Amino acid sequence: MTLSEQFQTLPKLLKVSEVASFTGTHERTVRRWIREGRMAAVESPAGIRVPRRTLWRFLGLDLAA
Repeated sequence: MTLSEQFQTLPKLLKVSEVASFTGTHERTVRRWIREGRMAAVESPAGIRVPRRTLWRFLGLDLAA
């Protein structure tokens, strides 16, 4: 599966744990990125969510690819 295909299969809003899994980091690391302003996130009734486009840009990947 290509990265572009993986991107399309991700939910539009990712849980912190999903971002951590996708990036191969710990959830604390993702929360630190959000707290430091390095990664944008939104607050929802279900908790903190990261838009998948934000993750893609954070990783420096081209959305057009």
